[in-house]
Amino acid sequence: MLKKIEKYLYIVSPLLILASLITFYLTREFELVSIVTLAAGVGIGLLFFLRFYDDIMKKITKRKVRYGVSSMVITFVVVVLVVIVYLVLFDRNKKFDLTLSKRFSLSDQTEKVLGSLESPVRVYAFYSRNQDTGSITELLNQYHYIYKDFDFEIIDPDLNPGKAEEMGVESYGDVIVEYGDKKEKIKSESEEGITNALIKLSMEELKKICFITGHGERSVEDYGQNGYDRIRAAIRAENYETEQLLLFREEKIPEDCAVLIAAGPTSDYETHEITLIERYIEEGGRLIFLIDPTENNIELTNIALLLERFGIILGNDIIIDPLSRVLSGDFFMPVINDYTYNPITSNFGLATFFRLARSIQVKEQDISGNIFTRIVANTGESSWAETNLDDLFSGKETKFNKGVDINGPIPVMAYSQITVSEDEGETDAEVKEKEAYVLAIGDSDFVTNSMYKTQGNKDLFLNAINFLADRGELISIRPAQQESVYLTLTARQGRLAFFISMVTIPLLVIIVGLYINIQRRVKS
Repeated sequence: MLKKIEKYLYIVSPLLILASLITFYLTREFELVSIVTLAAGVGIGLLFFLRFYDDIMKKITKRKVRYGVSSMVITFVVVVLVVIVYLVLFDRNKKFDLTLSKRFSLSDQTEKVLGSLESPVRVYAFYSRNQDTGSITELLNQYHYIYKDFDFEIIDPDLNPGKAEEMGVESYGDVIVEYGDKKEKIKSESEEGITNALIKLSMEELKKICFITGHGERSVEDYGQNGYDRIRAAIRAENYETEQLLLFREEKIPEDCAVLIAAGPTSDYETHEITLIERYIEEGGRLIFLIDPTENNIELTNIALLLERFGIILGNDIIIDPLSRVLSGDFFMPVINDYTYNPITSNFGLATFFRLARSIQVKEQDISGNIFTRIVANTGESSWAETNLDDLFSGKETKFNKGVDINGPIPVMAYSQITVSEDEGETDAEVKEKEAYVLAIGDSDFVTNSMYKTQGNKDLFLNAINFLADRGELISIRPAQQESVYLTLTARQGRLAFFISMVTIPLLVIIVGLYINIQRRVKS
């Protein structure tokens, strides 16, 4: 009986070794069970070899066995070569995301941010053993795939309370991002949260975005549908400070104001305010005007003259776009999908939607050569600029009048680049030139709380701010919320899928195997 059992040791030995290796693969560490199993497998294998040494040597001398041994040697060599190739290519792999929503890819902005980093990044995610860490692990692996100096660790604060206290962890799900000698704590496992933390940590300078108030402009403290509270949060996430500025009280626009924004003024600016803005531009300032069409013959004369001085002309019209009706909008919500070649919309392919927009035209290039104008975005060919505003606001039917109205595409966004000189000394050689910018957009609704997440609205506005603030590396498409894509099958399709995968394919494998086995027996 003992001899019969001994003959089967050659089966037990590799099974024990295989079990030990599988356990190591799953746990990524040799635990006591794995070590004991591996030792038992190797020991039983040696015992079998020593116990049946004579029988083994006799069988090896047989012809069939020699062929078998040769085949085993060749197989072993091939396996070794495959393992070597795998180890060489382990850190040089290439992934392809074939999902419709690019679920397993990071956004353009994240890739740009990672490409600008110069120091290692370390991320600590604190989750309990009962929490699912699959999503955060998958996301952090995507960061590591792009930036090899990006390392992360999943920590259970219950098992490692010292580390949790050191990092200031307050609850499960806290994520700590370290870059250089700085760290940022976020309570989000989303790409947007991690990327915004990297932006904040990698920026040495905190710039300020100023919003003009006092003339009915959109308020960044307004939480309603027509307010700018949410876009202010998006601006701050890009590592900016925001401040509201009442020009009536100012003698000069603050020097730390990187970009000055006038978001939808409903009344004209006074001479003092225009003077402050002109002086700000002449000193190299950056200005954004979001100007809505005006009702009841309200004139923004001073604002219009200011923009015209810098090569931008406000159209006294409202853009009509019948195509918006097809896209669940209305005639007064033009679709913007035509972008010129410019730094703001570089590699920008998202459509944007304005609401009650006016045209923004540009003058011919300045003869002196110090003002360069460029259109940024146009409406579609189906749109037109309606100039009969009295009939439009009175509710009368509107149609395109050739020779009166302006046929599409209609420019709705344009900027001027103004070269200004700054004296630094007494000689002409000490005169330094720098660039000022004036950007005009024919609508202020598109980034209100109710619309800023519509298609590319938020990205377009933030790209404009980053361009004017000299942060071109942040011009991109930002992370979006991943949406689940479901495969819906009818009952018949479900049964067909089950039959093919669970019945047909296995049956074919069995039939092929039986056929090969029968053919071998016939030949032998």
